Amino acid sequence: MVPAIPPKPAAHVAPRPFASPRPPARRPAVARAGALQRRVPPLWLLLLPGAVALAAVAYLLLDVASRRAPELQPRHRAEALCFLLARPPAFDPPMPVQPSAALVRGRFNAGAPASFAVQELMGFGDERILRQWSERVGDYDVAAFWLRLPGPENVHWLVLGWMEDADLAVCNFRFTGSSRVLSADEKAWGMRILQRLLVPDNFRRGVLPAARLRAAGGQTMPTFGPRSQ
Repeated sequence: MVPAIPPKPAAHVAPRPFASPRPPARRPAVARAGALQRRVPPLWLLLLPGAVALAAVAYLLLDVASRRAPELQPRHRAEALCFLLARPPAFDPPMPVQPSAALVRGRFNAGAPASFAVQELMGFGDERILRQWSERVGDYDVAAFWLRLPGPENVHWLVLGWMEDADLAVCNFRFTGSSRVLSADEKAWGMRILQRLLVPDNFRRGVLPAARLRAAGGQTMPTFGPRSQ
């Protein structure tokens, strides 16, 4: 009897490990850089809006500055006093008042009375004088006049004059009134001029009053009173 052959043991098959997924293929560095450049705009494009805004602001500032009237600096004390009258508080009389100023150099001797020099310069006689007086203001003797001018208009002048060595300085304020007679309103507004201008700090030798005039429309002197007249 042939003995039974035992069956062969089944061959052991090792379990196959799970295959790991392949990593995605990486793009080359050059391709990545190109994609980044396509997403980020150029630097000049980022800066363009700011540059345009700055240019617009600069243009507006220059335009505003060009439209502003220039400031005039006084050439002498008489002109500075007229400029001072245009500073706040407002000098706004009910009648037109036109100032003017002059500095006449070397025409008179040093020490000549200002009242004499003013009368000689303007050529008016005593018949034109409505009132005359003098007072010491700061370092100077100031002569003052109310004058009635010839002609059909109702014009009166308030005149201030003083000698600066051999030079005569003169401020004139031309009032256009309602009659040939110097009115109470003209006297009152003339007094306001005197109170504002005839102060010692405005008459210090060698120092001009700090005043500037914004010259609108090419004017070199301020004007006061109703604009319609």
